Amino acid sequence: MKYLILSIFSCMVFAGIEQAPPAFKHNDSKAVFVDFKNAVYEIEYDYKKAKVTTKTTIQFTQHQDGHPIFDSVNEPSSVFVDNKKLSASLIDVDNGVTKVRVVDTPIAKGDHTLVMTTSMDNGGVAFTRSGVSSAFFIKDLSDRKFLEKYVPSNYEYDQYQMTFKVKIVGSINKYNIFSNGVVTETDKNYFEVKYPEYYTASSVYYHLVPIHKFVRLRFKYHSISGREIPVTIYSIARLRNYFFAKKTIKVLKELERDYGAWPHPALMIYGTKFKGGMEYVGATVTSLVSLGHELQHSYFAKGIMPANGNSGWMDEAIASWRDKGHQSTSTVNYSSFNLGNHSVYTRKTDDNSYEKGRSFIAYLDYQLKAQGKDGMKDFLKSYFDKRKYTTVTTSDFVSDLKDYSGVDFQSEFDRYVLGMSMTINSRSPAVEPKNPHHGHIGEKEIKSLL
Repeated sequence: MKYLILSIFSCMVFAGIEQAPPAFKHNDSKAVFVDFKNAVYEIEYDYKKAKVTTKTTIQFTQHQDGHPIFDSVNEPSSVFVDNKKLSASLIDVDNGVTKVRVVDTPIAKGDHTLVMTTSMDNGGVAFTRSGVSSAFFIKDLSDRKFLEKYVPSNYEYDQYQMTFKVKIVGSINKYNIFSNGVVTETDKNYFEVKYPEYYTASSVYYHLVPIHKFVRLRFKYHSISGREIPVTIYSIARLRNYFFAKKTIKVLKELERDYGAWPHPALMIYGTKFKGGMEYVGATVTSLVSLGHELQHSYFAKGIMPANGNSGWMDEAIASWRDKGHQSTSTVNYSSFNLGNHSVYTRKTDDNSYEKGRSFIAYLDYQLKAQGKDGMKDFLKSYFDKRKYTTVTTSDFVSDLKDYSGVDFQSEFDRYVLGMSMTINSRSPAVEPKNPHHGHIGEKEIKSLL
């Protein structure tokens, strides 16, 4: 049975290894970033043993000799490369900016197959009397909180096709998977979920639940493209779904008017009681208050995707600019700040991207209009049309803005985004309060969402 049908767009051109961070010295060789071609995750939930085991098979290309880099928060119990049993270690990167795993034996450049076994020990699953619940909920303001928290994955620069083969054993209950992939139930409690090749480590939405756990509301939204977009809203209350549906239609009309047709085959919404939310490709876990912010991210964050942590500021700046009514201001409300010039290995978005980024976008809007242009909405629409389904960097944003306006804003980006005008005494300013749409939700609250 298929719950969601995805169409793959033939015009896509994907970024890849050219956006990867540089290799770095490790032991007597180098640790090198690689290009995943595809990944297959065989995930078995053993209800009676309350245990989850994942066998991961990754086809990858390595462009230089060295120790291939991947990441998995869960410790691998076995590692094979090209059918040869090896080992992998967790190492610090750039004096603690992040951690990654590397295969301990250097590998020659070329095409390879990495196979490993891991257990899920970090809160992504709950075993209760009603059955198994599991979700891969992500965070972008903390390190190592993307797909690598649950299963082996790569940095955000890498786009690759993923397949989940999901099996629930020892349970008599029936299950449902809410997903932004193609879900096929091949047998009772055996599922296959296929995600398209433009997805990254921050794209996947996956939520396995006993079939009667949530109240569902399904309808079709008529897009300006002429397509009928399947919308699924689920929560613990029928009335909550009604309010979400009403607001969803309103926001979709606004976003399509501003940026063009809804860019994804469908829309999946998990309506929660917690403040804030998190975005995925054509999907979100969100409160009603944050719904508009999160749906905006299906254009900027999950329609155009950041290639790294230094690129995440753009998505939050654009969404926060919308939250404040698309303001246009002649000045920026801070003197200089580093939003996107951290270590090249960073994976998390700077906490200050919301308010400071919003102010900078409002300033750019004013400057574009002063040049006789229609402003940032018009630019962002053309930017989205050009870059959708690809991973981008701040440099891409600067370049496209210049192409659109004929004005080089590099000096403004240097000052307000890259922090190049910051004085020595202002290099570590206090972090602003987190934006209400992406507030802190602890592991206890996340587990309650399962």
